[in-house]
Amino acid sequence: MGGDGRTVRASRMAARRPWLVGSAVSVCLLASAPASAGAWTRPAGSGLTITTASHHAFALSNPDAAFSKIETAIYAEYGLTDRLTLVGRVARETRFRRSVRRISKAGATYSLSFNTVSQGWGELEAGTRLNALEYGDWVLSSQISAVRFPGEPDDPLNAAPVWGADARLLLGRSLGARMFAEAQLAHRSRFDNAGGEHRMELTFGLRPSERWLVMAQTYSAWGERYAQPYESHRLHISVTAPVADRLSLQLGATNSFYNDGLSPERAYVIALWREF
Repeated sequence: MGGDGRTVRASRMAARRPWLVGSAVSVCLLASAPASAGAWTRPAGSGLTITTASHHAFALSNPDAAFSKIETAIYAEYGLTDRLTLVGRVARETRFRRSVRRISKAGATYSLSFNTVSQGWGELEAGTRLNALEYGDWVLSSQISAVRFPGEPDDPLNAAPVWGADARLLLGRSLGARMFAEAQLAHRSRFDNAGGEHRMELTFGLRPSERWLVMAQTYSAWGERYAQPYESHRLHISVTAPVADRLSLQLGATNSFYNDGLSPERAYVIALWREF
């Protein structure tokens, strides 16, 4: 990993999925995911993979319901040229649901608990990032990706995946040799006319030493799903440390600090970064 802002390029892939408020099986997935990396493109012929494992818990409005998931994902990027980088992500999810049903009979109330576990693909994504302009410490890039959204978690047996697209502008600046900042503005759409989403993602990165990286990031989303508006803001803090040559370990946590129409989320992430 370099000493400038290029290391921000893939940190966002770990935790990007707020959920609509509802029962344990009526939450709806926002696109993740992590959807892009940083504004800096990779040098031609170089690449990066990030393998992550994360646990996500959602505070539902219904006290008799619970939803959480474990996700494993691989994110990759490769410098096709110095100004054009290929990006992609594949994810697999294990979802846990719990619901309680109360039954009154003969003057007594009984509680029945239902627990289900399901597995399936998460978001799959492939796209390109283009370095449009560099001026001093500033870099401006654009990125467009095709996205395959998983089926609705309400009906995992019959739900069909949906294709969509993510388009964004990325603005980054190196703040000396040890710090950088970056902002992204994005629109994510689904091709089933279920609604779109606007995003703003901000990052500040600090290198206390050559191969250590501390990042503070915010993920904001405004959108509409089947005519129901929502808004979500989350904070992600992570630390990345070297474990071997060209191999680093990242630990991070995400927590919602404002939600309207979405379930608050808390997530913990561990990731291995491998450069080649």
